Amino acid sequence: MKTSVRRVAFQKAFLLPGMDKTHAPGEFDVQVVEEPLDVMWEGYHRTLTIMLTSGGLTEAIGVTEAALDEALEKDRWDQQAT
Repeated sequence: MKTSVRRVAFQKAFLLPGMDKTHAPGEFDVQVVEEPLDVMWEGYHRTLTIMLTSGGLTEAIGVTEAALDEALEKDRWDQQAT
């Protein structure tokens, strides 16, 4: 198994699939867990992508890479429009 972490930033409040209410803007860590494939070359299968948030308590929100990228793009677009 390998885990990678990247930091993302939202400038405005956002809502990801599975969230019941919007979350305040800020910087967040996204953890991706991958397991190796049983093949002749190096390959991995993504098993988990979560975004860690805090606002009094820490939450782990399961998210797809596509949904996260879409939310970040919307945030950038909204920021440019203002």
